[in-house]
Amino acid sequence: MKTIDEIEKLGFEDLERISLDESIEVPDGLESRILDRTSGLRKESWFGRMTGRRPVWYIGIAASLAVIAGIGFAWLDRPKPLQDTFDDPMLAYAAVEEALNKMASTVEVGVNSVAMSDELFRKPAEVIQSINNK
Repeated sequence: MKTIDEIEKLGFEDLERISLDESIEVPDGLESRILDRTSGLRKESWFGRMTGRRPVWYIGIAASLAVIAGIGFAWLDRPKPLQDTFDDPMLAYAAVEEALNKMASTVEVGVNSVAMSDELFRKPAEVIQSINNK
């Protein structure tokens, strides 16, 4: 009789050859004992599936929720129809002027930050240059 270590070292072909060997005696009642042990694993559960299996119903619920969420996000993200907001050209001009002033102030903040970063980069460059000149 082989030990567990010897059996674990056997290859697939060796295991197949041993399983097909009819000279090995199979104990009487082995099949019924195996069936008796596995029959306890297949009892019906309260939701009608085998308890040995993993329940699959929650995957269906998750997929349904994902589809509903996708439809909801698509509905919320739909483009809004364009509307005419001004009948008076002077009001439209005032709104455009206000938008351009906001944009100009934003651009001015960006230009100021670039100028400040330029000053911050000049100081290390001056230090490095003074070290190189020594």
